[in-house]
Amino acid sequence: MAAIGAIRKHGVLLTIIIGLALLAFIVGDFSSLRAIFSDQYTMASVNGEKLNEQYQKEYEENSALWKILYNKQTLEETENYQIHELTWNNLLETKLIDKELDKLGLQYSNEMIEAASDEMIASLRTNRPNQLLAQMVNVIAEQYGVENALSIISNIEDYRDVEGASELYNAYKAIQRFNITDAKRMHYYALAQGATYFSDKMAEQLANQNKNTMASFAMLNPYAPVFNDVVPSVSDKEMKDWYNNHKKAFDVMENLRDIDVAVFPVTPSTEDLQTIEDSVRAEYQRFVAAPSLLEFNMAEEKGLVDSTYYTAEDINIDELDSLIFKRPVGSMIEPFTYQDIVWYYGKVYGAEMRPDSVMVAFLVVDYKTSAQNPNGTRTKKQARLEADSLNQLVKSGANIFQLMPSYLAGRQATDTTLWVPERGTIPSLYNEFVHTNIGGTYVHQSGSAYVVYQILAKTTPIEKRQFVIYTHEITPSEATVKGIKSSANTLAAAASNADELIDAANAQGVQVLKGTNVRAMDATISQLPNCREIVSWAFSKGVKTDDVSDVINLSNRIYAVAAVRNVREKGMQKFDAVKTDIENQLKAEKKVEMIANNVNEELAKGASLQDLAGKYSTTVMDSIPLTYLAESYMNRNIEDLAISKIFAMPANSSKAVAGKNYVYLVNVSNFNDVPASPNYAGEKGALRNICVGRGRNEATIMQGLRAKAKILDQRNMFYSK
Repeated sequence: MAAIGAIRKHGVLLTIIIGLALLAFIVGDFSSLRAIFSDQYTMASVNGEKLNEQYQKEYEENSALWKILYNKQTLEETENYQIHELTWNNLLETKLIDKELDKLGLQYSNEMIEAASDEMIASLRTNRPNQLLAQMVNVIAEQYGVENALSIISNIEDYRDVEGASELYNAYKAIQRFNITDAKRMHYYALAQGATYFSDKMAEQLANQNKNTMASFAMLNPYAPVFNDVVPSVSDKEMKDWYNNHKKAFDVMENLRDIDVAVFPVTPSTEDLQTIEDSVRAEYQRFVAAPSLLEFNMAEEKGLVDSTYYTAEDINIDELDSLIFKRPVGSMIEPFTYQDIVWYYGKVYGAEMRPDSVMVAFLVVDYKTSAQNPNGTRTKKQARLEADSLNQLVKSGANIFQLMPSYLAGRQATDTTLWVPERGTIPSLYNEFVHTNIGGTYVHQSGSAYVVYQILAKTTPIEKRQFVIYTHEITPSEATVKGIKSSANTLAAAASNADELIDAANAQGVQVLKGTNVRAMDATISQLPNCREIVSWAFSKGVKTDDVSDVINLSNRIYAVAAVRNVREKGMQKFDAVKTDIENQLKAEKKVEMIANNVNEELAKGASLQDLAGKYSTTVMDSIPLTYLAESYMNRNIEDLAISKIFAMPANSSKAVAGKNYVYLVNVSNFNDVPASPNYAGEKGALRNICVGRGRNEATIMQGLRAKAKILDQRNMFYSK
């Protein structure tokens, strides 16, 4: 009975425990249960709002925009990194600004967003268009013409669910979002900066301190060889005191790693290079002896012969440009290497003076097909007869534009002409345009329609050439790759910590790259680009200081073995973790001070500026105006710390003053008061720069908002999905 009483006494607690256990059983296990109440699977959040889906969506939109603007099908990892950073910073800034605007009762309604988008599109027809949207229109216009491109953008929502148009739609949504963010940013920063008030009394006090002078000065670099014998020392007490007084400087905002990477480039051996060259030259001899290009391509399985006409501007390799366009048609292009990455050989077989584009008007006579045009009203035979009839009418002098309203095939009535570029057009179709006189016609079968074209105009003909170029990449053999990987495995087996990795690499003559303060989303370590696999490993759960990786294959271009030299987790860093950094900083500051003291002792003994400048291999600049409140660039880039000391010097005196990074040997004349500006506008501007940041620094404001927000950044999970 006592046991039953105890159970009853704790009945509510047991019910909760049993309920949680049942939930864990249903979900899977207790680790899954913990995940429900944690951020284990949250990639990003701001002030408790989870942003996984929004981040993914905006990343895809930004990627689509990047591909369109830079004409790319796929992106390098370094580009992906840039897009991730762009996405995160834009999303984070928007969320923080939205919160601040909401506090002020300012919200962007759907109507306001639509109006801003309409205004953005309308700007395309002004002399101040939205720059990103204008770039996108230019890209589309290269294929479809300017008016068609403008029509596509104006009706972009029509393409939302169109197969094959997702990249275009997503790119537009990215630009639309940037436009709205810019508007929010402009409004908020104007309010934030305008809220800073500086009284006349404060400005007057600053005006009373403002002076100017004429100076002669020489700048001394403490790291010049002449100062190699100045070696400062720093005690543990000094370092600890500095750490305790500047702890905020060691509050790390995100997880960081120091990573050492031993690299094994996958490159061909000397034997590989000779084998490849022999193969290319043998193939070239077969090419020379072949009866025709077509027969050679068939025998060597090279595919179809390229019949495209190219201009000299289309050739991006200078050596090929001269071989193709500065020799007679029929010339052979003997084998040569380009940047040690590829062999080229080929032949120039055709040339013609051709226009770059042709203007046409066209009539579309569609017919019924089960797949492309199931609602058509004509048979294929009927369409052919009607197209032939229209062709004869136009040839006989009928106005194609008067016939056009009945044969628009869904086009706008204003889309009556089209400039057709050679690049991107079916070669056989463009050849017909080129060889048809202006005013002449051509009937073309396209998909589920016959199209009657009339040639209206052509651009000025330029020389274009036809050629075939065959390529052979210079790549290592399987045996070479196997040997390189074996060397990497040997190194990985020999190292159990970061120091042993360095020692083993040095013994094998292997280069080691050192990455400092690598972030979880980085794609580059030191000079090694596109190494996401290494960064992902270093930030994997359970990987700690001195762990050494297995061999990592970086896209078959490099084998790598990595070691984690240091781990800095988000938050306040302990003294031992930053001791070396503090020591280096204090030694640098002490060295500047020691040099300044030594030079002042020489001045006291009667040395002149010119004497000391000659001794320390620098030059004296004479009659330089300095002003106490001027920007650094107006004071010959003398550091502000040094300026404050210079204006504390007696008039008509010489002294060596220490800045943060340099020593300044200065002679000043009399100091003169600077009249206050009207209404203290200049002084208030200086106060604003001092308090808010140079140039009303928006980054300072955003940094403050970030510091107050609860931000979770686990975007490295993006790569582990």
